[in-house]
Amino acid sequence: MENVMLDRRHTALMLVIVFFATFMDGLDGSIVGVALPTIGESVGVDTATSSWVTITYLMVLAGTLVAFARVASDIGVRKIICVGLAVFTAGSAVCGLSADFAMLIAGRVIQGVGAAMMGAAAPMCCTKHLPLSKLGFGMSVVTIGASLGFALGPAIGGAIVEYASWHWCFLINIPLGIAAAPLALKAIPASSEPHSGMTLDVSGTVVLCATIILGVFAIETLSYSGMRAVSIMTGLMAIALLALFVRIEAGKERPLLHLKMFRRLDFSAMFICLMLVNAAYMGMMYLFPFYGQIYLGKPTLEIGLFLLESATVTALFGMPMARWSDRRGRKPFCVAAGVIMTIAFACYGIFGENMTDAELVVILFMKGFVWALVGGPMASRMIEHATDRDLASSLTNEAYYIGGAIGTAFFAMTFTLFSGTEGVDIMDVARMDFLDGFIPSAYLCALMGFAILVLSVLIKDRKKSGEL
Repeated sequence: MENVMLDRRHTALMLVIVFFATFMDGLDGSIVGVALPTIGESVGVDTATSSWVTITYLMVLAGTLVAFARVASDIGVRKIICVGLAVFTAGSAVCGLSADFAMLIAGRVIQGVGAAMMGAAAPMCCTKHLPLSKLGFGMSVVTIGASLGFALGPAIGGAIVEYASWHWCFLINIPLGIAAAPLALKAIPASSEPHSGMTLDVSGTVVLCATIILGVFAIETLSYSGMRAVSIMTGLMAIALLALFVRIEAGKERPLLHLKMFRRLDFSAMFICLMLVNAAYMGMMYLFPFYGQIYLGKPTLEIGLFLLESATVTALFGMPMARWSDRRGRKPFCVAAGVIMTIAFACYGIFGENMTDAELVVILFMKGFVWALVGGPMASRMIEHATDRDLASSLTNEAYYIGGAIGTAFFAMTFTLFSGTEGVDIMDVARMDFLDGFIPSAYLCALMGFAILVLSVLIKDRKKSGEL
C-alpha cells in the first residue's frame, strides 16, 4: 500500500501523538536516573544491582525495536503506537506499585516493550503520513518531544524524590498514556493504514533479543567475582547467537535487518559512533546521581536541577544545529561532537575530586551541546550512508538503545571493579571509594569521545542528498 498523506486536522493530531510518545520515552529515560540512589536504598540493593532498573528497560527496547518497526511497516503505525501507549502505561502502573526489586524489574520489562513499540512507530508516522516537504518538521517534533521529556525528567524526578515517593516517577506516566492512546485512534484513520498480513521474522527476532540480553548480562556480571564463570559462558553464548542471527538473516527473503548495510564501513562507523555516544552518556547518567549525593553531598532535587541544564541545552540548540548541518554538511558537527565530548568527560576526571558548582555547570553545558550535535547531524549522517534509509531511520534508535544498555552495564561493572564495592549497599559506599570508581569511568567515557572524533574525521560526507 502506498503511503497516505493525512489532511491538516489529522496531521496535527498525529503530531500531538508523536510528541506525547517521544516525550514519555524521554521523560522515563531521565526521571529514573536521578531517583536510582533512593530506589536502590528503598529496595535494598547495591550500586551495581540498582543499575538493572535502567539496563532492563534499555535491553528490552534494543531487543524488540527493530521487530516492531517491521510489524508497523506491515500492519500500520496506528495499531502499534496505540498498543505501545497502552502497554507502556500498564508497565508504569506495575513499576509504580512495586513493593520489591523483582516487581520493579518486571514492570520495567513491560515498559520496555511498550516503549519499543512507540520508538518504532513514532518516527514512522512521519515518514508514512507526511509529504517530503514536511518531513523535516515532523522529525523535529520527534526530537523536541524526546528532548523536552529528557530535560524535564531530572528536575521532576528530583522534586518527586524530595517531596514524595519514588513510585511517582512511574505513576506520572499513567495520565499521559490514558490521554494519548484514544487520541491516537482518532489521529490516524484506519483507512490510511495497510491491511496486508504480518511477515515478521520470528526466529531472527528471538535470536537478536536473546543476543542482546545475554551480551549485556555478561558485561554487567563480570564485576562479581563469584559470577565470572557464568559471565564468560553467557558472553560466549551471545557471540554464538550473533553468528546464528547473521546466518538466519542471510537466508531470509525479507529479513528483520538488512545486514548488507553494515558491510559499508561508512555506515557501520556512524552506527558505532551513535552507540558510543549513548554508552558514555547513559553510563554517566547512571553514576552521576550517586556522585552528586554520595560524594558532593547534594540533595536529590539539586542534582535534578543540575541535570536539567544539560538536557535544556540540547533542547535549545538541537534544531538550529540540525538545520545548519543541512546547509553546511554534517562532518564538522560530528567532529565537533567528538572533541567536546572528549573534553567534557575528561573534565569529570580532572576536576572530580574537588568539583565546584561552576565547573559542573560548564561540564553539563558541554554535554548538552554534544547531544545537540548528535541528535540531528550525526544521526542524519548515518542515514545518508545507508542503502535502505527507511530502515536506517529506525536503526538510529537501535544504536542509541543498544549503546545505552551496554554502556550502563559496562560502567556499573567499571565502577564496581575500581571502587571495590561489590555487594555493598549504595548508601554505605565510602566517599573516597566512590571517587575511586567514578574517575576511571569518566576517563573511559572521554576515550569513547576520542573514538567518535577519529571515526568522524575519517568518514566523508555524501555530496548529494539523493546519492546512495
